[in-house]
Amino acid sequence: MNTFFIKRLFGLVFSVAGLIIPATAFSQNAWTLKDCIDYARRENIQVKRSNISAESYNIDISQSKAELFPSLSGSVSARYTNSQSPSEKGDYRYEGLFNGQYTLNANWTIYNGGKNRNNIKQAQLQKEAQDLYTEYNQNEIEIAITQAYLQILYSRESIKNNENIVASSAEQLKQTQDFLDAGSITRSEYAQVEAQYSSDKYNLVQAQNSYDNYMLQLKQLLELDYNADIDIVFPVITDEQVLVFIPSKYEVYRRALAIMPEIQSSKLNMQIANLTKSSAKAGYLPTVSLTGSIGTGNIFNSSPSFATQIGRNFNQSVGVTVSIPIFDNKQNRSNVKKAELQVQTAELDYLDTQKTLQRTVESLYQDAVAGQSKYNAAKDKLNSAKLSYELVQEQYSLGMRNTVELTTEKNNYANALQDMLQAKYTALVSVKLLNFYQGQEITL
Repeated sequence: MNTFFIKRLFGLVFSVAGLIIPATAFSQNAWTLKDCIDYARRENIQVKRSNISAESYNIDISQSKAELFPSLSGSVSARYTNSQSPSEKGDYRYEGLFNGQYTLNANWTIYNGGKNRNNIKQAQLQKEAQDLYTEYNQNEIEIAITQAYLQILYSRESIKNNENIVASSAEQLKQTQDFLDAGSITRSEYAQVEAQYSSDKYNLVQAQNSYDNYMLQLKQLLELDYNADIDIVFPVITDEQVLVFIPSKYEVYRRALAIMPEIQSSKLNMQIANLTKSSAKAGYLPTVSLTGSIGTGNIFNSSPSFATQIGRNFNQSVGVTVSIPIFDNKQNRSNVKKAELQVQTAELDYLDTQKTLQRTVESLYQDAVAGQSKYNAAKDKLNSAKLSYELVQEQYSLGMRNTVELTTEKNNYANALQDMLQAKYTALVSVKLLNFYQGQEITL
C-alpha cells in the first residue's frame, strides 16, 4: 500500500467523521427534563443574543473608563500657497510656497459635573441588567420546556389509557357479535357497541396526535432540526409529587421578589434612570479641560535646511479651558425634564413588574390548590366509575344489561379517567413552577 493511498484513506475517514460528529454531538439515548432544560438554557438563540449584547456592554464599560484619561492626536498638513510678494526691484510678483505643519495635541477633561463617573456606573448597571435579562430568557425557556415536557407525559398516559379502552371495546364488540349471532340482541344494539368502538379508536388517534404535537413543540423549543430524533424519559409520577405541601402564596411571592431576575432588572433600570438624571443636571455645571500641544513646521525648497527649520520652529503650548453654559436654548433644561420622566417611567415599570409577578404567583397557586383538590376528587370519581363500569360489564356479559347502559358506563369511566389525568398534571405543573419561583430546581 503506497503512501498516497494511505493519505487518501485517512482523509476519507476524517471527512466522514466530520460529517457524523456534528449531527450527533447533541444527541443522546434519552432526554430527561433536566437534560432538555440544560440544553435549552445553553443553546437557545435568544439566550445567545443576550450574551452577545452583554459583551457589547463590556465594551461600553471599557470605553467609559477610557474617557477619564487624556486624549492625544497628531496631525500632519502640507499647503501650497501662491501669492504676490514684493521683489528686489520694487514690483510685485507671484511666488509659490510649499510648507508643512506637524502637531501633537492633547486634551484632558478634568471636570464635567461627574458625567464621566456617571457614564461608568451606568454602563456597569446596564451590563448587570443585560445579564439579568439573559437569566430571564433562560427562565422563560425553562418554564416553556417544563410545560411542554409534562404535556408529553400527560399525552402518553392518555394514549395508554385510550389503548386499554380500545382493547376493552374490541373485546366487547367481539362478545356483542356472539350475542348477535345467538339472537340475544338486535342489530341496532350491536351497531351501538360498534359505534362506541369506532369512537374509542378515534379518541386514541386524537391522543396520539396531541402527543406528536407536544413532541414537535419540545423540539422547536430545543431548536433541534426537524429530522432530529429525540427520545423522552418517562418517569413515574407519584401522588407524593402531585400532593406536596404548598406554601402560602404570600410566602412564594416574597421569595420570588428576592430572586426573580425581572425584579432585579427593574431595580437596576431605576438606578440607571437616576444616573441619567444626574448626568443631565451636570449640563448646568462648567466643564474644565486641560489642553496642550507641541508642533513645528517648515518651508520646502527654502533655506535653511529641513532639520534646521524643524528645530527653530518647534513650539509648545499649555492651556486651561473653562466652558460655562449660559444660554443653550433650553437644551439642558429639556434633558433634565426628560430624565425625570424616565425616572417616573422606570418606577412605574418596577411596580408593573411586581404586579405581573404577583398575578403569576397567584394564578399558579390557585391552579395548584385547585388541581390537588380536583385530583383527589377525580381519583374517588374514577374509582367509583371504574367499579360501576366493571359491574355493568359483568352484568352485560350475563345478559342483564343492554348496550345503552354499557356504553353509558364506559363513557363515564373514560371521562373520569381523563379528568383524573388532567387534574394530576395541572396540579403537577403548577406545583413545579411554584417551586421554581422560590428558587428551586425543576426536576421529576
